[in-house]
Amino acid sequence: MMSATSPPTAKRCAASRWRVTGGKNRTRCSVLNFGECRAMTAYAIETNLLDPDIFPQAKGPPHHLFDAWRASDPVHWNPPNPAYTGGMPNSSGVKGFWVLTRYHDVFDVSMNQALFTSHDGIVLWDVEGAELERQRANFMVMQPEAHSAVKKVIMPPFMPRALAELSPEIDKLAAEIVDRVAPRGSCEFVFDVAAVLPVHTFCELMGIPPQYRDQVAAYGNEMADVESRANISMDPMIGLFGLAQQMAEEKRRNPDGRLLSVMVNDKTLNLDPMMINQFVLVFAMAGHETTRSTAAHFLYLMSRHPEQYALLRSDFDAHIDNAIDEVLRFTSTTTNFVRHAVADTMIGDQQVRKGDKIYLSYAAANRDPAVFADPHRFEITRANAKRHLAFGAGPHICVGARLARMQLKALLQQVVTRLPDYALAGEPEWLRSIWFNAIIRMPVAFTPE
Repeated sequence: MMSATSPPTAKRCAASRWRVTGGKNRTRCSVLNFGECRAMTAYAIETNLLDPDIFPQAKGPPHHLFDAWRASDPVHWNPPNPAYTGGMPNSSGVKGFWVLTRYHDVFDVSMNQALFTSHDGIVLWDVEGAELERQRANFMVMQPEAHSAVKKVIMPPFMPRALAELSPEIDKLAAEIVDRVAPRGSCEFVFDVAAVLPVHTFCELMGIPPQYRDQVAAYGNEMADVESRANISMDPMIGLFGLAQQMAEEKRRNPDGRLLSVMVNDKTLNLDPMMINQFVLVFAMAGHETTRSTAAHFLYLMSRHPEQYALLRSDFDAHIDNAIDEVLRFTSTTTNFVRHAVADTMIGDQQVRKGDKIYLSYAAANRDPAVFADPHRFEITRANAKRHLAFGAGPHICVGARLARMQLKALLQQVVTRLPDYALAGEPEWLRSIWFNAIIRMPVAFTPE
């Protein structure tokens, strides 16, 4: 039996469009026809996901490839790529892994903590030893009992009543952000607008003083660029963790009821410094990246689909909530997380072995035609847009999903009502990443206010 690091056997049939693929315990042929999807970048079925150039080349996830896998090899073995040198600092590399492209497979594995654990890591890059223990201090990676205990402490600020109290502050911040750019007639939307609100909101929730907002934003941007972090003189995590410890000490001396204060002073959890660092990391990354990227994607998609933008503007209040969910479905800013099999089991008709890494492709699941009719069509009135898995599913679903939607709605209301004739003033630039689908630069122009 092959190990989790061993690639399946594979060879070409005589006809070039045929491929014989041997999974870990199977061999079969499949026919691929790429001719129906010329709008998307074409890839061969054996394309290895361990190539960070795939995503920017495709202007997002390689949906043509995911469609091919879903149709012919929905639990697909992706072997190691010796040429791949990117990844997180302190990673031991990337072993082979199974890629899930069907919605129900991704959903079912996400829900089943008994068979598929996050405790051995949730990102594609392999870690071990001290680095794995550090990551296990992250509540997204904790065992179920510990994870449940932590959620009880941190969830109150994210519940509807608490968010309703925060809503006026978010609306105020959104208005101030647009106030700064509206008279100029142009801006770099990602940096000047989309990235600002989530950082300000994060600092407000955590009780981090305003003077640190720009530094937190810089750390968030650098950490999202996983492929380039190894080349940065100082890992941004070090800077963020230093700030986290500084703030934690302040909250111990002067509790203020904000989220960081609640966490460091909770006597049931007794969080150590490593766990506090990981909490701050999760909230800084998740809140910053999802909201920033989705806001940028929203404007980009509306510029590409003017009929949808006209529909939104015709009745903003009626359409905005569903439009946000459709953008989340269509773009899947966090394209994947990982689980590990804790025992030999089956996913569909494919056997996976204990210890195998399972790549949950939220991007592919959110374009599964078995769930979303005409999935590559962007449609803000899509009846089941809310079924997307952009925030994950199961016990580890994003705790800040409600907050992200609230921020997006507040910010987009300001943009659409005050800068309604915005237009792209240059080609957007995509992040070079196999983890995030993010636009990192997008100049826009509009009539000055």
